[in-house]
Amino acid sequence: MLTDHQADIESLLVERSVEQFLYYEAELLDNRELHEWFDHIADDISYRMPRRLMRENQASAFSEQGYYFNEDYGSLKARVERFDSEYAWAERPPTRTRRHVTNVSVSEDDDSLDDGELHVESNLLVYLSRGDSEAHTFYSARRIDTLRQTDESFEIADREIRLDQTVLDTDNISIFL
Repeated sequence: MLTDHQADIESLLVERSVEQFLYYEAELLDNRELHEWFDHIADDISYRMPRRLMRENQASAFSEQGYYFNEDYGSLKARVERFDSEYAWAERPPTRTRRHVTNVSVSEDDDSLDDGELHVESNLLVYLSRGDSEAHTFYSARRIDTLRQTDESFEIADREIRLDQTVLDTDNISIFL
């Protein structure tokens, strides 16, 4: 049986491991190492970004029917493979990104989680620019993840991205958040 002090240390180590994984994931995506990133996707993933709703006196309402994207393992794999093809027109030239992951919160006590799964919430700020244009865009979001521990690291079993913006100022979202 762990003492309170030992449990606190164990919790800090898990939180640190999760933070390092999220930073590593951001680096992979910023460097367009999409196949390496996809190696950390669970076969049963649900990866979605619901639309923010504008409701009076309600700051954080999100649609349960309308999504910017609602993907699974197969559709994410197809997107990753498409980046290798000549048909990824939305990424010609490639979008330059810089992801900033902050405010990471890890919970192991969620009753809906299986053993070896962690409920993780984090803030994400993504800078995007293309070509030689001075124009750039920022996405600010809250991510709600279920991470599954593997032998070497983690895999993403569920991700919901809740953008702070109500209206997107870009034509498409071709990057992974």
